[in-house]
Amino acid sequence: MDDFVDEKPKLWYEEITETGRSESEVPDELWIQLRDEAQKCLTADAAAYNIRNAKNNSNFQWMKTVTSKGITSDKVAAYVVMIQNNPVYNLDALSNLSAMVKVGKKQECTSVIDSLVELFLGNLLIPHRKLIPFRLRALSKLNELSSGNIVTRRKYLCYWFFEDQLKEIYTAFVLSLNTVAQDTVEKNKEKAIGAMKKLLGGNSEQEQNLLKYIVNKLGDPSKKIASKVIYSLSSLLNQHSNMQAVVLDEIEKVLFRTNISTRAQYYALCFLTQFYLNHDTKNIARHLIEVYFSFFKACVKKGEVNSRMMSALLMGVNRAYPYAKLEMDKVSHHIDTMYRIAHVANFNVSLHALRLLHQISCNEGTVSDRFISALYRKLPDPHINSTFHQAMLLGLVYKALAGDKQIDRTKVLIKRLLQIAMYSQPSMACGVLYVVSQLIRKNKSLSTLVLVKCSNEVMENDDDDETYFDVKDETLTKDNPKTTNEEIETKPIPSWLFQHKKLKTVTAYNGICRNPLYGGGQYCAYTELNTLRNHFHPTVALFATNLLNEQTINYSGDPLKDFSLIRFLDRFVFKNPKRAQVIRKEGVQSVLSARKNYTPKGIRSVPVQSHTYLNNQEKNIPTEELFLYMFLQKRSRLKVDEDKDEESDLDSVASDEFEEMLDKMVKSKYVDDDLNYMDHIEEGLRSKKNRKKEVVHEEENEQEDLDEDDDELDSVDELIDEDDNGSELEFNSDSDTDDIKIKSNNKKNKDTEPLFASAEEFASLLEEEGASKIAPGGSNAWSNKDNAHVRQISWEDKRNQWMKGYSKSTKGKGGFKNVKSQKRKRPNQGNKNKKRKG
Repeated sequence: MDDFVDEKPKLWYEEITETGRSESEVPDELWIQLRDEAQKCLTADAAAYNIRNAKNNSNFQWMKTVTSKGITSDKVAAYVVMIQNNPVYNLDALSNLSAMVKVGKKQECTSVIDSLVELFLGNLLIPHRKLIPFRLRALSKLNELSSGNIVTRRKYLCYWFFEDQLKEIYTAFVLSLNTVAQDTVEKNKEKAIGAMKKLLGGNSEQEQNLLKYIVNKLGDPSKKIASKVIYSLSSLLNQHSNMQAVVLDEIEKVLFRTNISTRAQYYALCFLTQFYLNHDTKNIARHLIEVYFSFFKACVKKGEVNSRMMSALLMGVNRAYPYAKLEMDKVSHHIDTMYRIAHVANFNVSLHALRLLHQISCNEGTVSDRFISALYRKLPDPHINSTFHQAMLLGLVYKALAGDKQIDRTKVLIKRLLQIAMYSQPSMACGVLYVVSQLIRKNKSLSTLVLVKCSNEVMENDDDDETYFDVKDETLTKDNPKTTNEEIETKPIPSWLFQHKKLKTVTAYNGICRNPLYGGGQYCAYTELNTLRNHFHPTVALFATNLLNEQTINYSGDPLKDFSLIRFLDRFVFKNPKRAQVIRKEGVQSVLSARKNYTPKGIRSVPVQSHTYLNNQEKNIPTEELFLYMFLQKRSRLKVDEDKDEESDLDSVASDEFEEMLDKMVKSKYVDDDLNYMDHIEEGLRSKKNRKKEVVHEEENEQEDLDEDDDELDSVDELIDEDDNGSELEFNSDSDTDDIKIKSNNKKNKDTEPLFASAEEFASLLEEEGASKIAPGGSNAWSNKDNAHVRQISWEDKRNQWMKGYSKSTKGKGGFKNVKSQKRKRPNQGNKNKKRKG
């Protein structure tokens, strides 16, 4: 017996053999005639299908009823089930469901959009090709495909016509989504943009229109919608990286549109900077740089140098330049403009310009003198401490100095970096010291910790003016002596070198020199390290001490993140570090968000209150956390000592010495008598029973008095103050001990009366205090000298409140009533239904 195999049902496009498009044009008369025939065939087959299911399937009839009389959610569910069962014969249901996507129907619109997106992607659209209209079908080969069989002919006509109608319905649905995206409600716009992105990523049908509609929403007035568009397009490119060229062309159309707003252009450029480029996307990188430079010229012409548009442009060029492999002549005419921007623009724009200039100068194999001078002049900018691009700056400085062959010039820049670290935040100071350490590790000649004696020679030039001229390339004259000066001048040179004129020699370190090459690097020493090793931050002091001791700083984390103020505060308040975030595949590329997803490493990723942190050795703890580590260690030791003290107290109470001490204390009071504890307990119980009997007898007498005299309640007040035994408490203080003696008017207690209450009495006292609504020891507590029951005290409290005019009905609206006159009567006297006055 063969095993039963549950086969997956075929989709509608798998029912017929694939025929493809017609290679030749079909006459109009033929395709109109066949189209009418196909429409009649599909209508007849659909009617037969409905009649057959109405008779044999009760669920089908129920769904028909729901689609006409049900609520919106039931209608949508019924339509979806009908279309999934047989989409070919339920074309009307699909058309009706698509027609429900309208802006005016707010509630229906959002629910129908999700259902239709799932239907089209899961059941209706063909994944490997686009839908083919009826006119482009191989209608001339219909007889050949059917082989003269009428049933096969009708089947082909029905399915071809259904595909034609499905294409029209899908096109109308895409247009409806674009209409919804123009709505004033942001929720509906986000829903429409998300649906179009899913359709575009899941199938190639109507991809041109869908992409156009999505990109067009970059100009939406709402920033939230523009951000949603950028996220959707980034997610699309992550899913289909081969669509970058298509998306770039569509973005370019929007950028150069005449009626586009500046904000929309900025959002579009921000999205272009997120393109994931590699060496295989050379053409796309070049296309991007062309777009960037066209806007670069426009911004410079308008004078918008400090705009965020310029920052986005330079960032995009920096990302695309390494992969574009452009010739020097294509960027040489922009170099002077970028140097001007580096000197004039704000810090962030200048930093992007310097990064681009560094990449251009590195193509020649050496770092340009002009670039080093521009970088040197930009380092003292006070905005370094407030910028978010400190890591970018330190990376640029390290690359520039590591590739510089002029040792003295590099020393001058390192000294300026140390000067910056003296007034920077601890995180920036640690980053600077780490960069300096890595530079010295790479080149030991950069370490200058001893101050060299300066020369006293006099310069030939008395004034401090510096004159410069371009140096001719000597390699050309050596290789080709016949080369004229005119030929040398015509050759494009990426930059120019500084040459000091009439300056015999540099005699001392000059920190205000424009060109660091002549700043006296051979005479400078890193004296700033002496100040930094006394820094208030322990890590800054440690790094500076390591440099003074000529030791390399080995650090695997990110100092700009680990030593920031917010990290310190998180550890100080015992906040657990964030766990390592899993970078999602959708959205912005992980390359662009590496620092954003940064998490601490090593011991910094361990909560400070955990046993793992406390059990670590002191040498493994970071320097800036030593005070916290020592505090936690001391606190844990104190806690252990307290636990030990509690255990020792329990042991001492249970020891024999404690029993002997108690015996001595008792014998000091009863010197002549040896206590018999059993007799003492029995006498205590007998006295307790006698006291209870007397209290019960007096309460019965008082209750009788209350019943006899209804007009007077003074006996209740007397009951509160009266002591049933007539006893008074008297505290007599002796020289050694304080003893509590009880003087009784009725009888004398024996000397062997129990000093402590029994467990049963103590439990009853706790129950009474817990049952009382008044906190013991409070201002409203009762003086209970006669040991009255809790219920008696509660009744008296309610009676007292009633006498003062308190009413529950007025609680919250004034509390107490103003009582002019009130008779002192018992609550059960008079007419019970009559309301109290007042």
